[in-house]
Amino acid sequence: MANDLDIHGDPAFAARGRTFEGTDQKAPLRDGLAAAGQYDDLQTAGRFYPMACVSLEITQRCNLDCSLCYLSDRAELAHDIPLPILFTRIAMIAQHYGPGTPVQISGGDPTLRSVEDLEAICTEIRRLGLRSCLMTNGIRATRTMLTRLARAGLNDVAFHVDLTEERKGYPTEASLNSVRRDYINRAKGLGLRILFNTTVFDGNIDELPLMARFFRDHAAHITLASFQMGADTGRGVSDHHASALSRDIVSDALSKGFETDLRATLAIGHRECNRYDILLVAGKKAISVTADAPFLRQLIPALESPDVERNAPVIGRMIRRTPKIALKGLIKGLGLLWKIRSGLIASRGRVHRMSVLIHSFMDAEQLDAERCASCVFMTMTSDGPMSMCAFNAKRDALIFKPVPVQKGQSTEWWSAATGNVTKLPDQTEPNPAPYKLLKGRQRALAARERMLQKP
Repeated sequence: MANDLDIHGDPAFAARGRTFEGTDQKAPLRDGLAAAGQYDDLQTAGRFYPMACVSLEITQRCNLDCSLCYLSDRAELAHDIPLPILFTRIAMIAQHYGPGTPVQISGGDPTLRSVEDLEAICTEIRRLGLRSCLMTNGIRATRTMLTRLARAGLNDVAFHVDLTEERKGYPTEASLNSVRRDYINRAKGLGLRILFNTTVFDGNIDELPLMARFFRDHAAHITLASFQMGADTGRGVSDHHASALSRDIVSDALSKGFETDLRATLAIGHRECNRYDILLVAGKKAISVTADAPFLRQLIPALESPDVERNAPVIGRMIRRTPKIALKGLIKGLGLLWKIRSGLIASRGRVHRMSVLIHSFMDAEQLDAERCASCVFMTMTSDGPMSMCAFNAKRDALIFKPVPVQKGQSTEWWSAATGNVTKLPDQTEPNPAPYKLLKGRQRALAARERMLQKP
């Protein structure tokens, strides 16, 4: 049924996502999770969806230089991938994982490409029945751009805002809340779900409760708050090895801010990779709806159904199949609302749903084969899907690998190093970067050399 990953043999790092035969697109992920001992009664991946999300990297360029950047040393030198190649990769996502799969339009920062390119990408993703999410630092994501992309089919926008970006004039996460408010105002009312990504490191862990309160207080507009711990991968200059952060520390800090216990009972993929909670938020009160593990063990099988029912409303499906569990769920739901009744009064009965995700990327030199094989966060390459952690580990080798382009009956090759299409694979290495294009460690080293050369 599935092909295991090979993360050690190929110098170009030929780790691939598990492939499948037949019609069950959930089977490869389910098999990977089962092999890792992660497929149990509380696992949602491989049960309700074949993949949580797939990254479609459309540029390696970025207008920031994050201290924990996952991009590689030479990534900035890569030419942008042409639209026909991107459209092929979008079709591959649809083929591998089927309708409804979330596609992250990412980079680099994708807004550095033309808005016309972004519109074309959103339209193609929608045409194939997939969901699209723009992953951006927001600097160039104007209201006008977001309006155009929403009309073209964009579903979600995820803003990355935190201290690792080293934005001038914003020395604390508290000061960055003004940026977050501005981004919310740019995107709200356009029919887009708004998400926020935060890189967690020693420099902002103390402000994590403050950020959690901000997201809670803006739950009317924010669908997901995602927190990623820094990993030893990419070109970032921060010393990850000195960090003592853990998933428990991050979870405890967020629980303090949201003022509810984030137990992460539900699983979305490998538990060493992800922790996930669903909150109900009313006013300034929040409560987890996923803390009752015994009930969830009854609920998840009730929600699971044959493919013939997959388009039926979830609640209606559950009432028909398991009316007792549906009634029990209703009673438990009313109990949760009672616990946040003061917030309900303050919000005049308005309740919002917010998801909270804690994600742990792997260090480039410490990849775990089981975690790669059960990954729910893939990136699409011309050779097929690959675990994002595996891709980050050998990014330079992968992004500069010649890409086949079909021209009628013949195959030509596109090079990210030159931006040209040639009859034969062009193994040309990218030219050395000028100082203005250097990022991360290379820029820090070049700046140090410049200082030493000064009289």
